[in-house]
Amino acid sequence: MRFTIRSKLLISFLSVAFFVAAVNITAYIYNDKLNHSFDNLIDQRVAVLNKATEIQYLAVQQTNSLRGYLLTQDPEFMEELRTSNTAMTGLIGEVEDLIVRPEGKESFQELANNDASFVRSSEELLANLEKNHDKAAALAYFKTTTLPLGEQLGPLSQKFVKYQQQLLEEDRTKNASMVDFVNTLTAILTVITFLLTLLIGLLLSHRITSNLFKITSVITGFNHDSKTSSNIPHIEVRSQDEIGDIARSFNEMAITLNKYSILEQEQRWLETNVADMATRFQGVNNLESLAQLFITAITPLVDASYGVFYLKDGTGRRHQLNRLASYAYQHSAIGVDFFRNGEGLVGQAALESRTILLTNVPDNYIQITSGLGKASPASLLIMPVQFEGQVIAVMELASFGTFTPIQQSLLQQVSTHLGSVLSSLQGRMQVEQLLAESQVLTEELQTQSEELRGINEKLEEQNKNSEQKTKELEKTKTQLEEKARQLSLSSQYKSEFLANMSHELRTPLNSLLILSNILATNTEGNLNDHQVKYAHTIHQSGNDLLQLINDILDLAKVEAGKIDLVHGKVCLHEISEFAEQQFLPVAHQKGLSFKTVVDADLPQSLYTDEQRLMQIIKNLLSNAFKFTERGEVKLHIHYAQSGSRAKGSIGFSIIDTGIGIPREKQELIFQAFQQADGTTNRKYGGTGLGLSISINMAQLLGGTIHVTSVPGKGSVFTLTLPSEEASESVGGPSIVQQESAAAVAELMEPERARGPESDDAGLDDAVWIGKKVLIVDDDMRNIYATTIALESKQVEVLFAENGLSCLKVLKEHPDVDLILMDIMLPEMDGYETMRTLRQMPGFGDLPIIALTAKAMKDDKDKCLEAGASDYMSKPVKLEQLFARIHSWLSR
Repeated sequence: MRFTIRSKLLISFLSVAFFVAAVNITAYIYNDKLNHSFDNLIDQRVAVLNKATEIQYLAVQQTNSLRGYLLTQDPEFMEELRTSNTAMTGLIGEVEDLIVRPEGKESFQELANNDASFVRSSEELLANLEKNHDKAAALAYFKTTTLPLGEQLGPLSQKFVKYQQQLLEEDRTKNASMVDFVNTLTAILTVITFLLTLLIGLLLSHRITSNLFKITSVITGFNHDSKTSSNIPHIEVRSQDEIGDIARSFNEMAITLNKYSILEQEQRWLETNVADMATRFQGVNNLESLAQLFITAITPLVDASYGVFYLKDGTGRRHQLNRLASYAYQHSAIGVDFFRNGEGLVGQAALESRTILLTNVPDNYIQITSGLGKASPASLLIMPVQFEGQVIAVMELASFGTFTPIQQSLLQQVSTHLGSVLSSLQGRMQVEQLLAESQVLTEELQTQSEELRGINEKLEEQNKNSEQKTKELEKTKTQLEEKARQLSLSSQYKSEFLANMSHELRTPLNSLLILSNILATNTEGNLNDHQVKYAHTIHQSGNDLLQLINDILDLAKVEAGKIDLVHGKVCLHEISEFAEQQFLPVAHQKGLSFKTVVDADLPQSLYTDEQRLMQIIKNLLSNAFKFTERGEVKLHIHYAQSGSRAKGSIGFSIIDTGIGIPREKQELIFQAFQQADGTTNRKYGGTGLGLSISINMAQLLGGTIHVTSVPGKGSVFTLTLPSEEASESVGGPSIVQQESAAAVAELMEPERARGPESDDAGLDDAVWIGKKVLIVDDDMRNIYATTIALESKQVEVLFAENGLSCLKVLKEHPDVDLILMDIMLPEMDGYETMRTLRQMPGFGDLPIIALTAKAMKDDKDKCLEAGASDYMSKPVKLEQLFARIHSWLSR
């Protein structure tokens, strides 16, 4: 059983993670329960105290309003009295609902009864005054009956407030004791987890280092002996993990290098003998000597025992090959002295301009004789000698063995050089013959001279043509290089354009999403329902625009080949669960049936890129739900072929009962910005990018997407990928990267925080109060939107529009708690600003969150290297921004 280092580490880390998770979950459960109960209690106590305070105020206002009306008869006092009475009655009812303890209800009932008595007395007083118009009697009744009741409301409410404050202090004491208990328990569990982690690490390191020592000892020993030995030793390690893989790979490399050493020796032998044969031809003045010298040298060099050299004769007997020289040749009835073109194997080799190799030579074909006996050869090689594409000679060799590939390569290279020497020598001999004849025939000398001049002119013309063609080839090469440079530059411009467009679109979109989210939340409650709905619509439209930007950049990224595939094991049931979580709410909303089916005979997992696979399935399911108005949508995961399971493929079929696609449109829908027809786009919406992105990603994963559809009945889109077994037969886990000249922005998903993230609802509001945050951005819209969001948390906000201004603000306000740093800034960009800031005393540990809308590849690493503490790409979600800032402010 293969137990890899990755598996060992994974099991160890999972064990450690289990203990750590157990500790954290235990602490979290206790703290959550404690905080939840304490928060509810505090909220109830604070609400009671606040309302009791309002009761104190209203008690005074009731008395003063009644007194004012009796003295001045002003209707405004009457209106204030009625308002105060109504508010007091409502507050008393609300407080009574909040009180839980019986003793609290008893103390509060006295206050409520007193207020009821005051209201009845004041109403009776006002009724008598309106009936009798006796102001003096009314004032007397007010002083003796109504006023004492009103004056008692204040002390009673004060007594109730003190009692509630006492209850609040008791609850705080209980909560503090519970916190101490949880902290003690967490410390004990942490110590236990540390000891277990140390023990697991020691055991794992011992198992790994023992095998590594075996490998290093073999390699070290070979390094010491490498000067005296060219044979690389083997490593004996039998562990079934990556160390075993290294040992096996080293052994395979040793075999390959040993073979390469043999090939290198053969190559040196070939180069040496080719050069030696070339030097042998120098100084030879006639064809017979050259042919004899060549056949005498080459025959034993290639381990042959018999050789004949035939030269093409062009002096009146065209297409005839005459024997010119031989090695170990014997006159017999079998051999002949010449061949015509196409006659025998020698003539056939010259006619077809090809080498003929025979490995099963008949016994009566030829006999190789020596002083001790004679025997038939085992192989025969007939090779033409050419010059400028024309056969001028043929050599025939016979051997008791077989002609090896390196020997045949030697013969081929030597024959090429020999053809040039033969042609040159033939020309020189022709010239000498002409000169000799010119001494006898003077008239023929002029004719021959003209012919020679014509030949020279042809040669010069050929040389000129050759030079012209060379120049044309150089020009064509230069043009191709220029085209390649322009193509690379165009790809670079396209990448920069997409990145700049991303920045220009995302920068205003960032402020739009933040402000619309603040309005839609309606924290202050000053917007009506229609205005909140408008804000939600603006926020949703901004998110739709962001998705469109992401789709366009994603498509460009795929077309440029700039996709990083991270392969790993993906559980098929997790794919099914992902689909149900994502689309069951959609199915319920549209009144459709949605189910997922995973065949039982499938493997548990698939080896592929999980993120890209999920994106393809999400796109296909989104299309199915968009174009299906009734019926059902189904995801079926199955074997795509019925043959061998080990070599089959796994299919992901998305089946719907939607509108369907005509056959002539089924290829069109996979093109970018294309749908089945214009009415589809008008009725159902969409950009037509999803299927184009999906089919490109499927091809990168080694798969395909097929569609079958019947208009009016539905469609089936099937994504087919290689199965896990087929993938693992090629190799283990790896990261596949496709590079190109284009560097497209990585804008698929928002960056995740390096620190812990949580919901805004779970953040401690006390962390924000009094903190000072500096926003560095050249876009006032972003500054305005972010400032409004942070000021809602009672944070003091400073801002700077460039790097130089940022440094100036920090000198004036060294107590800044956190910086939100934009990257693309005028004068001094964000990178240079952060590097300069980190060198300033006192700012080495200041939290800096880099925010940028131009999120190019490796920008996150560049920001962190420049000094950023964290990184987020625009447009940011307000909840994520709050969580990220809260995480850093809490440290």
